[in-house]
Amino acid sequence: MARVRPRRGEPNPLVGPPRSMTPRSQPQPPPNLEKTFAAQIQALQSPYRHYRVAANRFLAYLQTDFPHVRNLSDLRRDPHLLGWIRSLGQEHPPLSNYTRRIYLIRLRRLLRDLAPEGQPGLILTEDFPQSPHTAPKKVLPPQTERHPLNDESVLRTHPLFGEIFDSRIRTLATSFRPDTINTYRVTARRFLSYLQADFPQVHQLSELRRDPHLLGWVRGLYQQDPPLSNGTREQYLYKLWRLLQDLVAAGHSLIRAEDFPPRLSKKRGAQLSDFRFGELFEARIQTLATTLRPGTIPGYRITARRFLSYLQTDFPQMQQLADLRRDPHLFGWFRRLCQQEPSLSNSTRQAYLLQLRRLFDDLACAGHPLQPGLILTEDLPPRPQYLPRALSLEDDQRLLQELRRHDDLLSNALLLTRATGLRIGECIALAVNCLRSVAPDQWALHVPLGKLRTERLVPVDEDVRHIIDRILTLRTQAPASQLAQSAHFLLPRSQPSYLYENLRVALHQAAQRSGCSDRITPHRLRHTYATEMIRLGVGLPAVMKLLGHKTVRMTLRYVQVTQRDLQREFHLARQNAVQVHHIPELSVTSFPSAESGLPGILSTLAATRHLLEMYRRQLKDDGASRRLRRLDKRLHSVALELDRFSSAEK
Repeated sequence: MARVRPRRGEPNPLVGPPRSMTPRSQPQPPPNLEKTFAAQIQALQSPYRHYRVAANRFLAYLQTDFPHVRNLSDLRRDPHLLGWIRSLGQEHPPLSNYTRRIYLIRLRRLLRDLAPEGQPGLILTEDFPQSPHTAPKKVLPPQTERHPLNDESVLRTHPLFGEIFDSRIRTLATSFRPDTINTYRVTARRFLSYLQADFPQVHQLSELRRDPHLLGWVRGLYQQDPPLSNGTREQYLYKLWRLLQDLVAAGHSLIRAEDFPPRLSKKRGAQLSDFRFGELFEARIQTLATTLRPGTIPGYRITARRFLSYLQTDFPQMQQLADLRRDPHLFGWFRRLCQQEPSLSNSTRQAYLLQLRRLFDDLACAGHPLQPGLILTEDLPPRPQYLPRALSLEDDQRLLQELRRHDDLLSNALLLTRATGLRIGECIALAVNCLRSVAPDQWALHVPLGKLRTERLVPVDEDVRHIIDRILTLRTQAPASQLAQSAHFLLPRSQPSYLYENLRVALHQAAQRSGCSDRITPHRLRHTYATEMIRLGVGLPAVMKLLGHKTVRMTLRYVQVTQRDLQREFHLARQNAVQVHHIPELSVTSFPSAESGLPGILSTLAATRHLLEMYRRQLKDDGASRRLRRLDKRLHSVALELDRFSSAEK
């Protein structure tokens, strides 16, 4: 049995240091099994959720059936491990073969890492239950046993094409999950083994043909024993189609995409015409198709089909649209969307409600007697509010330096995207003559119709002009076939989808080489551009126009304003302000002419109080202002006494 020893530098908790000839003190008793397993799981470098579950189930079994087992050295294959394997097979409700295999694999790894040298294997390969729909696996000798999905050399089954397929899968591995990459490896290995066995005379990829090579492989998938499911065959065909498309994008001469065997057609789903009121909804959707984008129309059909299916199932007695009510019909559908498994996101449910409300409004405008207010604004679930995803200043600088250092066509295209805030699709669609002169020594980048069906001019500086000149220079080095297919575009391509994928992979690789601390996507460059413009003092309406948005609210999703930005703007505003509040100046009353008697004294007191009040309001010292207010009160008291004295004389 192959022994997998720990690769980490931590010491094995149950394997002591080499024995010495000098006497030692009495050894301490080994820790109990629970602490031993917990320590080993914590030391694993891979995700250890399944390890913890498998260990907990095994320890619970030992505590129930073998409470006297306290140390790892007491474990035996029979009865301890074989008894646990039997208990997994007898559990109710029964566990699937896949789940039992996971438990055994995880526990075997833990026991191998913890077992002393020389202890026989407690869990053997023949203990694993067979995977569903797979042929029995041949047990390899201990020296050659390997996990095929994790072996990067399995694609070399074909002496000529193995390395080519392997390189494409390694490129995909930069952006896909490991389990997805394993599926690509299995597909490529099966296809290359088929070619090596049935068509050994094929020595170049350009010799591949739809018939007999590809159709023969498809027939082989149908004739496999045990038979493959439709989903498995569909997955194999799609993975191989994707690999061949990537090879074409990399410059290999292959069969055309239209010559590749089509993906398996799925069972025809229910059409709108199959439901009650389906023809009415289909007519309104056909009208919407004259103004909306083609990609939007399927969403309306899905919404209408789901709603009409719900009505036909839960309210079969409803025969007219005029009978449709908010309660119970629409409320019931709202609850149905919330209770669906797997659960729908708030964005998906909001899209369903908005599309159905639009169809209701159009039907009402067409003269159908629908009740108003069937779907209200308060029925829409709130969308999640995500923070802007601008790059940090350090990651942004490292990435720009790496792209400038690499200086190829894709790197310069990414630099252009970062310097202008373009969407990646807009960058791909740029024309060769996209640079326009708008004034003497002033240039702008013409952005064609994009996501929101608007075109715009984005101001550029000398750096952007240098990037475009560099792209035009590198463009001439592209293959002639790509230049012929993209004569009017700035970036040469065989197909736009290939160029998008190559840009995304190039950005991912540049971020890895530069040591960025986070995953970077092309759209994050747009967020970073918007945040940079705000920090440079560009107003929100101008940033909205630069990004091609229709509302400022949309632009706010892209802008990241940190606390440092708030502090800087606040103190800058305080420094620029002459006064915190504007204080209007009071008009100065002319000093009264000298009069004899009490009336002259009263007029003088009133003028004095007025001048004191004007002076007090201009003071910034609160203490002096309070003292003048007290003095004004005393003058007011003197004026009242004089007024009473004048009244007594009369």
